[in-house]
Amino acid sequence: MKIAMVASEAAPFVKTGGLGDVLQALPQALSEIKNNEVSVFIPFYDRIKYSGKYDVEFLGYFDVPLAWRREYVGLLRLKSRRKKLKIYFIDNEHYFCRGCVYGCADDGERYAYFAKATLASMAFIGLQPDVVHCHDWQAAMTPAYLRALYHDWCPQTKLVFTIHNVEYQGWADASFFDNILGLPDEYRASLTFDGAINMMKGAIELSDIVTTVSKSYAEELRY
Repeated sequence: MKIAMVASEAAPFVKTGGLGDVLQALPQALSEIKNNEVSVFIPFYDRIKYSGKYDVEFLGYFDVPLAWRREYVGLLRLKSRRKKLKIYFIDNEHYFCRGCVYGCADDGERYAYFAKATLASMAFIGLQPDVVHCHDWQAAMTPAYLRALYHDWCPQTKLVFTIHNVEYQGWADASFFDNILGLPDEYRASLTFDGAINMMKGAIELSDIVTTVSKSYAEELRY
């Protein structure tokens, strides 16, 4: 099985909390299962890019449309002897070289771009995963973009969305749908909640399976 993980962080490259730990341990564990191949996609933050700690190879570049404009995408891969676990980095200095991971006024735009750039990168390298596993709101636009724009490339791909922290859902003004996302209008309802855009809601509605980090957290979110 080919599994692609999409997340905003993964230890040891970047870690601000438990999400980073999960994205280090889970891909490794899944890659150890017979016939599994795991790919992890994270942003190429400046703390990774300029750290000098990691040996990466440049695979190429292209651009993706983001509503009315086009944005650069550089794709790199960690050099490693592990054939069943590959780490990919999405490079865009404007979005990811900020001296921080989160906390920017345009975080919604940054991670909408990341989701779209990740799917475009899969197509660029010819990766057609059986499962795309998205983590938290920063990867929550992946299901919408896959279904709306990349379904012909991955018609059989299943989508899994995992909630790590429901307190952060990826809220944005209603105009964000037209000004940034550039999706067909049929996806507006899935992404709209209380008159605003809620990326996590979209991921929950458009994924095949929704999971949480524990059984107790799943029970908590039901109430």
